[in-house]
Amino acid sequence: QPIYDTIISLETILKFTQVSFDFGRDKNILDEASFSVRRGMKVALMGQNGAGKSTLFKLIVGAYAPASGTISLDKKLVVATAHQVISPADMDKTVEDYFGGHVGGVPTHELHKRISVVLQQVELKAPLEKQIRSFSGGQQARLLLSAALIQNPDLLLLDEPTNNLDHQGIDHLTDFLMSYEKSVIVISHDAEFLNAFTHGVLYLDVFTRKVEQYVGDYFDVVAEIALRMEKEN
Repeated sequence: QPIYDTIISLETILKFTQVSFDFGRDKNILDEASFSVRRGMKVALMGQNGAGKSTLFKLIVGAYAPASGTISLDKKLVVATAHQVISPADMDKTVEDYFGGHVGGVPTHELHKRISVVLQQVELKAPLEKQIRSFSGGQQARLLLSAALIQNPDLLLLDEPTNNLDHQGIDHLTDFLMSYEKSVIVISHDAEFLNAFTHGVLYLDVFTRKVEQYVGDYFDVVAEIALRMEKEN
């Protein structure tokens, strides 16, 4: 049985140790993969399409359990995911109900206060009674981010956060992440965006099913990965 441990180290907040996962015999995603994320670290999660990047996110939050290996995650750690699209089940909700679903058990006045704070962070005006489906794609992208932020996460998982944002939205998100003091793992293909705030790369290799960890400037890291892939080919 896989074990979700409490990490003793104050620096390391997430650690995969020889984690394997598959969707059946022909769909192996991870093969004894190991990596770690330290407190305050901001990293890009890269890999070819179909490598299993979103699956790795689901392993982190416990939606999937590994076949073997250990995922060490502090039990007190709050992990929140900003997804790519809003769930169809949320489309008919009001702004108040939508956020309420992400922070259960909070008194109404406290919920309203938190909503106001996170909407300011993403620069979005959203009346509490307005339905989610009435917002544009770009506005919904900001709602997705703010729904994660309202949970006050220690580890923020972003899955293609710039897809539906205009240039102004991307610039604002970049500035926000540059000053964000907690840990972030982001899946994105936007090189300029990633280079602005990440400290390194977790590279999920579609062939070996391992996660390679690279630290440093994004563009330098990508060049290093490309050179390695060329040598392997």
